[in-house]
Amino acid sequence: MRPEYQRRGIGRAMLLRLTEGAEQRTALLSTQDLPSPARHLYRSLGFTDLLTNFCFPGGGPPYAVMGAELPLAASGLLPPPKPSRW
Repeated sequence: MRPEYQRRGIGRAMLLRLTEGAEQRTALLSTQDLPSPARHLYRSLGFTDLLTNFCFPGGGPPYAVMGAELPLAASGLLPPPKPSRW
């Protein structure tokens, strides 16, 4: 997301809407493996690192694969749920 649109709750709202009512028990995503506002957001919603320093075929920066149990920690004020078996 462009920096001028960060920290407005847009990404949080998008993730909550995308996962709202999902029948699946978990959600997975990948993001660049570095400290960023995105990683902070994902962690605040309950995502934890499942795999770090992953390089997709074709090159590019390392990525982290993150997972969370659904429903997500909507407020971001609750502690993230403890990971279960994936």
